[in-house]
Amino acid sequence: MLSRLAPLAVLAAFAAAAPARALTPDAQTNAIVAAADAFLATLTGAQRAQALFAFDDAAQRVNWTNFPQGGPGAARAGVAWGAMNAAQRQALTALLRTVLSAEGAQSVLEQVAADQVIANAKAAAPEADAGRPPVSFGSDHYFVSFLGTPSGSAPWMLQFGGHHLAVNATVVGPDVTLSPTLTGGEPLKFSLDGTAVYIVEEEATLAAALLASLTADQKAVAVRSDARVPLQTGPGQDGQTLAPEGLAGADMTPDQQAALRALIAARVGMLNADDAAAAMARVEADLGLTYFGWWGPQTPLGAGYFRVTGPALIMEFSPEDQDGDATDHAHNMYRDPTNEYGAGWIAPD
Repeated sequence: MLSRLAPLAVLAAFAAAAPARALTPDAQTNAIVAAADAFLATLTGAQRAQALFAFDDAAQRVNWTNFPQGGPGAARAGVAWGAMNAAQRQALTALLRTVLSAEGAQSVLEQVAADQVIANAKAAAPEADAGRPPVSFGSDHYFVSFLGTPSGSAPWMLQFGGHHLAVNATVVGPDVTLSPTLTGGEPLKFSLDGTAVYIVEEEATLAAALLASLTADQKAVAVRSDARVPLQTGPGQDGQTLAPEGLAGADMTPDQQAALRALIAARVGMLNADDAAAAMARVEADLGLTYFGWWGPQTPLGAGYFRVTGPALIMEFSPEDQDGDATDHAHNMYRDPTNEYGAGWIAPD
């Protein structure tokens, strides 16, 4: 069940206010700021003007969606990947690899590559889209923007995203959060430079293993329905929270709790190791109050919707079957409802 928290538009009123504590960056934040500065230094004056927004720009903060550019509500701003030269792309990739883990950055790059697969297929068969409103697919249509100036002593935010992807990284002194971040993609399974890719394989495998480990009585609690439900906390759903459903960590065996922890870590681990460790410490403290729920088919791998809900965690895995194969298209969300866009670290006046 969805319910409304204080609207995230409130952030506009206090985003520029003093943080809840004095900010002293750690080594990870210093590295992120240096990488951000290095990327910004590669931009032209016109590109910098496109990339930089005020930290209290509430409209830009929520300017992300699962739709391709030009689709419903999809009018991303910033500097497009397609407008960057090789040096700029290299510097942006280095920034992503500093904010995120190696695995997280690789997943982002794979999601961008997946959209290029769609673009290539559409270019090869343009008649399939005849009569449809024009939208833009492919790697050229992923955008980077900054809210605020990269700093270790004042809050700021990095956004990178496009079709099926929205990385929203808010940096507040030594701390970084990815809440909210949209991941997934289509196709999820493809070949990249001769290597087989399955973007969500780790999460899908870990969730299936956790479900398989449950007893019949536990599964009766965890499995909520044989039918999938749609994504609940996606774009436009800021300020929502979900009533926990499914099996609580407190009602799992130690091995099952370890499996739940590993599943959460697969998503939280998209963030760099330093900041992911802090997020996982909160997960660990709340593990008994964290719920695992399943909706939809249990096979094949990746066909079912699952959700993990805790006091500071909403994690959704939402297969989409518009194109006939739900295992090859997913919309996934990560949120910390106590700290959307870093709001929990920033104090109002």
